[in-house]
Amino acid sequence: MRRWMSCGLFLAAAALPAHLVSASPDDTPAVAARFDTVVREDLFAGFQGDAEALARGVKNCEDALAKNPKHAEALVWRGAARVFTAGRLFGAGKAAQAMPIWTAGLKDMDEAVELEPKNVGVRIPRASVLLPAARNAPPAMGQPLLKKALNDFETIEKVQSEAKQLDALGTHPRGELRMGLADTYRLMGDADKSKAQLEAVLKELPGTKYAKRATEWLAAKPDAKLAHNCIGCHTK
Repeated sequence: MRRWMSCGLFLAAAALPAHLVSASPDDTPAVAARFDTVVREDLFAGFQGDAEALARGVKNCEDALAKNPKHAEALVWRGAARVFTAGRLFGAGKAAQAMPIWTAGLKDMDEAVELEPKNVGVRIPRASVLLPAARNAPPAMGQPLLKKALNDFETIEKVQSEAKQLDALGTHPRGELRMGLADTYRLMGDADKSKAQLEAVLKELPGTKYAKRATEWLAAKPDAKLAHNCIGCHTK
């Protein structure tokens, strides 16, 4: 559980674009600290097993929500932490204890997307959590999560394409977006769309580790068990 959660959320932070900034009250442009930078180090440490850091990261989310209950990014990161906590409990055989936390985490993330459906800083964390969660969940639980993850990835691609930002993305965020889409389409049984994303990786990121992985996936048999994990992840 730690493995998929940390990989997914390192992707979430790495792929956020630098233009996600706010303005100061007097309308003078000013770069504000992205909310993910406020919580991510503690949450990542928590996903690696540091309970105190996890609690600190969650508290920072809840402090932000106390000031603004509609803080979408705080909601999505708190939701991610809750899903992680629930996942550990499920893994320990404590389903009754895990289920309300799991439900609350999903609710947080869904509410965040409802509040700011075009915010990349909301969509990427949810997609990055839901894709591996769907893969590891029973089909009845996993399919709805997979559909949400796909909606997130497709929305990210559309928003960045319309804003003429997709081509400007670095290797890591673009590779993770493309492979996330390819992985999701494959899990949903859409081999043609998965192939199209893999071919886009070869065209846009030649000579990279993403191109190598895309080549391997394109050569794999239809029933091969494939799963994309973050390339260049910051986990130890």
